[in-house]
Amino acid sequence: MKEIIQYTLYFHAFAGGIALLSGLLAIATKKGGKQHILSGEIYFYSMLTVAVTGLIVATYRGTIFLQTIAFFAFYLAFTGKRVLRNKKEVHVSKLDWVANILSMTVGAYMLYLGILNLFRSGFVGAIPMLLVFGGILFWIAVEDAIKMKKKKWIKNDWLFTHIGRMGGSFIATSTAFLLINISFEPRWVVWLAPTAIGSPLMAAAIGKWKVRLGDRKKKGAKAN
Repeated sequence: MKEIIQYTLYFHAFAGGIALLSGLLAIATKKGGKQHILSGEIYFYSMLTVAVTGLIVATYRGTIFLQTIAFFAFYLAFTGKRVLRNKKEVHVSKLDWVANILSMTVGAYMLYLGILNLFRSGFVGAIPMLLVFGGILFWIAVEDAIKMKKKKWIKNDWLFTHIGRMGGSFIATSTAFLLINISFEPRWVVWLAPTAIGSPLMAAAIGKWKVRLGDRKKKGAKAN
Protein backbone atom coordinates (compact mmCIF):
# COMPACT_ATOMS: atom_id res chain seq x y z
CA MET A 1 0.00 0.00 0.00
CA LYS A 2 2.87 2.34 0.81
CA GLU A 3 4.28 1.92 -2.70
CA ILE A 4 0.89 2.73 -4.24
CA ILE A 5 0.63 5.90 -2.13
CA GLN A 6 4.19 6.87 -3.07
CA TYR A 7 3.45 6.50 -6.78
CA THR A 8 0.21 8.42 -6.27
CA LEU A 9 2.25 11.20 -4.67
CA TYR A 10 4.62 11.23 -7.65
CA PHE A 11 1.65 11.48 -10.01
CA HIS A 12 0.24 14.24 -7.80
CA ALA A 13 3.50 16.21 -8.11
CA PHE A 14 3.68 15.58 -11.87
CA ALA A 15 0.11 16.81 -12.39
CA GLY A 16 0.91 19.88 -10.28
CA GLY A 17 3.89 20.64 -12.52
CA ILE A 18 1.75 20.32 -15.64
CA ALA A 19 -0.84 22.61 -14.04
CA LEU A 20 1.79 25.28 -13.38
CA LEU A 21 3.18 25.14 -16.93
CA SER A 22 -0.23 25.10 -18.63
CA GLY A 23 -1.44 27.85 -16.31
CA LEU A 24 1.48 30.07 -17.27
CA LEU A 25 0.79 29.37 -20.95
CA ALA A 26 -2.89 30.26 -20.51
CA ILE A 27 -1.91 33.55 -18.88
CA ALA A 28 0.62 34.39 -21.60
CA THR A 29 -1.49 33.55 -24.67
CA LYS A 30 -4.26 35.53 -26.36
CA LYS A 31 -7.53 35.20 -24.47
CA GLY A 32 -10.08 33.23 -26.45
CA GLY A 33 -7.42 31.91 -28.86
CA LYS A 34 -6.76 28.22 -29.57
CA GLN A 35 -3.62 28.09 -27.41
CA HIS A 36 -5.39 29.77 -24.51
CA ILE A 37 -8.35 27.38 -24.69
CA LEU A 38 -6.13 24.29 -25.02
CA SER A 39 -3.80 25.28 -22.19
CA GLY A 40 -6.84 26.13 -20.05
CA GLU A 41 -8.30 22.66 -20.65
CA ILE A 42 -4.98 21.03 -19.72
CA TYR A 43 -4.80 23.18 -16.60
CA PHE A 44 -8.33 22.21 -15.53
CA TYR A 45 -7.80 18.46 -15.88
CA SER A 46 -4.36 18.70 -14.27
CA MET A 47 -5.99 20.40 -11.27
CA LEU A 48 -8.66 17.70 -11.18
CA THR A 49 -5.87 15.11 -11.02
CA VAL A 50 -4.10 17.09 -8.29
CA ALA A 51 -7.27 17.26 -6.21
CA VAL A 52 -8.10 13.55 -6.54
CA THR A 53 -4.56 12.27 -5.89
CA GLY A 54 -4.14 14.77 -3.04
CA LEU A 55 -7.31 13.47 -1.41
CA ILE A 56 -6.05 9.88 -1.68
CA VAL A 57 -2.70 10.72 -0.10
CA ALA A 58 -4.32 12.89 2.58
CA THR A 59 -6.75 10.12 3.54
CA TYR A 60 -3.92 7.59 3.88
CA ARG A 61 -1.51 9.86 5.76
CA GLY A 62 -4.06 11.82 7.76
CA THR A 63 -2.73 15.18 6.49
CA ILE A 64 -4.90 18.13 5.55
CA PHE A 65 -2.89 21.30 4.86
CA LEU A 66 -1.61 21.04 1.28
CA GLN A 67 -4.61 18.95 0.28
CA THR A 68 -6.99 21.72 1.28
CA ILE A 69 -5.03 24.08 -0.97
CA ALA A 70 -5.45 21.58 -3.80
CA PHE A 71 -9.20 21.46 -3.19
CA PHE A 72 -9.38 25.25 -2.94
CA ALA A 73 -7.50 25.62 -6.23
CA PHE A 74 -9.67 23.05 -7.97
CA TYR A 75 -12.96 24.67 -6.91
CA LEU A 76 -11.74 27.97 -8.33
CA ALA A 77 -10.72 26.23 -11.58
CA PHE A 78 -14.03 24.32 -11.65
CA THR A 79 -16.17 27.44 -11.26
CA GLY A 80 -13.88 29.40 -13.58
CA LYS A 81 -14.52 26.83 -16.30
CA ARG A 82 -18.24 26.32 -15.58
CA VAL A 83 -19.01 30.05 -15.68
CA LEU A 84 -18.11 30.12 -19.37
CA ARG A 85 -21.52 28.54 -20.00
CA ASN A 86 -23.16 31.73 -18.73
CA LYS A 87 -22.19 34.05 -21.57
CA LYS A 88 -25.77 34.35 -22.80
CA GLU A 89 -27.89 32.45 -20.28
CA VAL A 90 -27.39 31.32 -16.67
CA HIS A 91 -26.96 27.55 -16.31
CA VAL A 92 -27.05 25.82 -12.92
CA SER A 93 -26.95 22.02 -12.49
CA LYS A 94 -26.90 19.53 -9.61
CA LEU A 95 -23.15 19.19 -10.13
CA ASP A 96 -22.73 22.91 -9.46
CA TRP A 97 -24.71 22.62 -6.22
CA VAL A 98 -22.78 19.55 -5.04
CA ALA A 99 -19.44 21.28 -5.68
CA ASN A 100 -20.71 24.44 -3.99
CA ILE A 101 -21.97 22.76 -0.81
CA LEU A 102 -18.82 20.64 -0.55
CA SER A 103 -16.62 23.71 -0.98
CA MET A 104 -18.59 25.67 1.59
CA THR A 105 -18.11 22.80 4.04
CA VAL A 106 -14.37 22.55 3.35
CA GLY A 107 -13.97 26.32 3.71
CA ALA A 108 -15.78 26.29 7.05
CA TYR A 109 -13.63 23.38 8.23
CA MET A 110 -10.44 25.19 7.21
CA LEU A 111 -11.58 28.24 9.19
CA TYR A 112 -12.41 26.04 12.18
CA LEU A 113 -8.95 24.43 12.12
CA GLY A 114 -7.25 27.79 11.65
CA ILE A 115 -9.04 29.48 14.54
CA LEU A 116 -8.63 26.45 16.82
CA ASN A 117 -4.87 26.22 16.20
CA LEU A 118 -4.44 29.99 16.30
CA PHE A 119 -5.39 30.00 19.98
CA ARG A 120 -3.19 26.96 20.63
CA SER A 121 -0.04 27.85 18.71
CA GLY A 122 -0.30 31.41 17.40
CA PHE A 123 0.11 32.76 13.86
CA VAL A 124 2.61 30.09 12.73
CA GLY A 125 2.97 27.20 10.28
CA ALA A 126 -0.08 26.51 8.11
CA ILE A 127 -2.47 28.56 10.25
CA PRO A 128 -2.30 31.70 8.03
CA MET A 129 -3.17 29.56 5.00
CA LEU A 130 -6.12 27.95 6.75
CA LEU A 131 -7.50 31.32 7.83
CA VAL A 132 -6.95 33.18 4.56
CA PHE A 133 -7.75 30.44 2.03
CA GLY A 134 -10.48 28.97 4.21
CA GLY A 135 -12.12 32.38 4.54
CA ILE A 136 -11.89 33.04 0.80
CA LEU A 137 -13.25 29.59 -0.10
CA PHE A 138 -16.18 29.91 2.29
CA TRP A 139 -16.98 33.44 1.12
CA ILE A 140 -16.94 32.68 -2.61
CA ALA A 141 -18.96 29.49 -2.06
CA VAL A 142 -21.64 31.49 -0.24
CA GLU A 143 -21.54 34.14 -2.96
CA ASP A 144 -21.90 31.46 -5.64
CA ALA A 145 -24.84 29.88 -3.79
CA ILE A 146 -26.67 33.22 -3.73
CA LYS A 147 -26.06 33.78 -7.44
CA MET A 148 -27.12 30.26 -8.35
CA LYS A 149 -30.30 30.54 -6.30
CA LYS A 150 -31.26 33.85 -7.90
CA LYS A 151 -29.93 32.79 -11.30
CA LYS A 152 -28.85 36.35 -11.91
CA TRP A 153 -25.50 37.54 -13.21
CA ILE A 154 -24.58 41.07 -14.16
CA LYS A 155 -23.55 41.63 -17.77
CA ASN A 156 -20.04 40.28 -18.55
CA ASP A 157 -19.82 38.79 -15.03
CA TRP A 158 -18.89 35.45 -16.61
CA LEU A 159 -15.70 37.03 -18.00
CA PHE A 160 -14.64 38.70 -14.75
CA THR A 161 -15.46 35.57 -12.76
CA HIS A 162 -13.48 33.42 -15.20
CA ILE A 163 -10.41 35.64 -14.88
CA GLY A 164 -10.69 35.87 -11.09
CA ARG A 165 -11.31 32.19 -10.46
CA MET A 166 -8.65 30.87 -12.83
CA GLY A 167 -6.17 33.45 -11.56
CA GLY A 168 -6.97 32.57 -7.95
CA SER A 169 -6.58 28.88 -8.70
CA PHE A 170 -3.15 29.50 -10.23
CA ILE A 171 -2.12 31.55 -7.17
CA ALA A 172 -3.10 28.66 -4.87
CA THR A 173 -1.23 26.16 -7.06
CA SER A 174 1.86 28.38 -7.01
CA THR A 175 1.60 28.59 -3.23
CA ALA A 176 1.66 24.80 -2.90
CA PHE A 177 4.64 24.59 -5.26
CA LEU A 178 6.64 27.15 -3.25
CA LEU A 179 5.82 25.49 0.05
CA ILE A 180 7.12 22.13 -1.14
CA ASN A 181 10.27 23.43 -2.80
CA ILE A 182 11.35 26.46 -0.75
CA SER A 183 12.48 26.52 2.88
CA PHE A 184 12.02 30.01 4.27
CA GLU A 185 11.17 31.41 7.69
CA PRO A 186 8.72 32.68 8.71
CA ARG A 187 6.62 30.21 6.76
CA TRP A 188 3.60 32.52 6.60
CA VAL A 189 5.55 34.69 4.12
CA VAL A 190 5.69 31.74 1.70
CA TRP A 191 2.01 31.00 2.36
CA LEU A 192 0.84 34.50 1.52
CA ALA A 193 3.45 35.88 -0.93
CA PRO A 194 1.78 34.51 -4.11
CA THR A 195 -1.57 35.95 -2.98
CA ALA A 196 0.00 39.34 -2.20
CA ILE A 197 1.67 39.46 -5.63
CA GLY A 198 -0.97 37.76 -7.75
CA SER A 199 -4.11 39.45 -6.44
CA PRO A 200 -3.21 43.01 -7.59
CA LEU A 201 -2.18 41.66 -11.01
CA MET A 202 -5.47 39.79 -11.31
CA ALA A 203 -7.43 42.88 -10.26
CA ALA A 204 -5.53 44.92 -12.87
CA ALA A 205 -6.41 42.38 -15.59
CA ILE A 206 -10.10 42.54 -14.68
CA GLY A 207 -9.95 46.35 -14.61
CA LYS A 208 -8.33 46.37 -18.04
CA TRP A 209 -11.14 44.24 -19.49
CA LYS A 210 -13.79 46.45 -17.90
CA VAL A 211 -12.24 49.50 -19.55
CA ARG A 212 -11.97 47.68 -22.89
CA LEU A 213 -15.60 46.53 -22.77
CA GLY A 214 -16.68 50.03 -21.72
CA ASP A 215 -14.88 51.53 -24.71
CA ARG A 216 -16.57 49.04 -27.05
CA LYS A 217 -19.96 49.96 -25.60
CA LYS A 218 -19.30 53.68 -26.14
CA LYS A 219 -18.20 53.08 -29.74
CA GLY A 220 -21.33 50.99 -30.37
CA ALA A 221 -23.54 53.75 -28.94
CA LYS A 222 -21.89 56.37 -31.16
CA ALA A 223 -22.31 54.16 -34.22
CA ASN A 224 -26.02 53.90 -33.54
